[in-house]
Amino acid sequence: MSPEPVREPRRDGGRRNLLRALTGGGAAAALAMAAAPATPAEAVTGSGTGADPFATEAFRATAGRRVREYWVQADSFAHNAVPNGRDGMTGMAFTADQTTYQAIGYRAYTPNWEQPLPADLGPHGIGANSGIPGPVLRAEVGDVIKVHFRNNDAHYKWPHTMHPHGVRYSPSSDGAWMADTPDAEGTAVPYQGTYTYTWICVPSSVGSWPYHDHAAPQIPPRPATGSGGTADQPPSPGPGSMDSRALVGGGPVMEIGAELGLFGMIAVTDARTPEVDREFVLFFHDLAAPDASPLKQDLSLCNGGAFVDNAPTFSARSGDRVRWRVATLGNSFHVFHIHGHRWLGPSGWTDAQVLGPATTLTVEYREDNPGDWLYHCHVAAHMMHGMAGRYRVTR
Repeated sequence: MSPEPVREPRRDGGRRNLLRALTGGGAAAALAMAAAPATPAEAVTGSGTGADPFATEAFRATAGRRVREYWVQADSFAHNAVPNGRDGMTGMAFTADQTTYQAIGYRAYTPNWEQPLPADLGPHGIGANSGIPGPVLRAEVGDVIKVHFRNNDAHYKWPHTMHPHGVRYSPSSDGAWMADTPDAEGTAVPYQGTYTYTWICVPSSVGSWPYHDHAAPQIPPRPATGSGGTADQPPSPGPGSMDSRALVGGGPVMEIGAELGLFGMIAVTDARTPEVDREFVLFFHDLAAPDASPLKQDLSLCNGGAFVDNAPTFSARSGDRVRWRVATLGNSFHVFHIHGHRWLGPSGWTDAQVLGPATTLTVEYREDNPGDWLYHCHVAAHMMHGMAGRYRVTR
């Protein structure tokens, strides 16, 4: 990798440059936009006045700003986390019955949820749109993101929501359920129900942010096991399980929808965000076997895939400007590491960076190291549970 980080078009020096180097994104692409023209990004960020846009917390979108409209659906489906049946790193073998479970994922659709949108893996695209993770929701500072959400979870028939990080919204667009206000709008969208969320991209929204299900906790169904487990009462998890019940073995699971796959990335850019040739969206997330029947073991996943050659393989060419948008969900801390590469972090150059649950990291560099590389979480137990994939760089 080039010893120089990707430089931005304008540089003011100091804290703002470091922050943008860590949180910048590619130019946004909308699925549908309102006809009204957007306010120029130069005016939105205040860069022509000498004001610090990252301090403008009171920013509000006004009439005439661009609306980026998405139609998103929560779908349930059988998902095999190890489709080729093998870990390319250790050589371990698996059968489909050991690694398949009933997942739930967000997918982007054409208006009125007519049909799923095709995959777009480009730096301005929505990603694979395969459900895990959900589509990349892209916007620029000053934009309003309007998400029309429909719950099509035909398997579990649980309520679901969409809760965003990093953007401004009113309580009616928070999407977080609370027991003392169980009927609050948008916090428990029932099966076959719909709801529209409105989120505003302020200057401090620039960067990579997760969105995820935040509806009421649920008890995952379990088939009869002959050892005390039933469809309503799962057996107690074993030692070391990544379980997230308030009462071990008996309580509902917090953010069970997100654990089973309901999450995605919001990418917000501004006028100073550099263009890139390749952009990779990667989620490190955990799946506890007691929460995902009939899974036979806990898994540590990369975008829904476990183990090398099942986790996504990312590709770039020498000379490309590359951006990684990395996020985490679950109960664990992770360490993002790419073999053969380094990037500029808050404390200097690094090749391994710690991420806590529900946090993100944006890495940018100029690619100059061809080869077949690994990316993975550097927690050894997480690698053994599947959190590793390939990064291929050609000349």
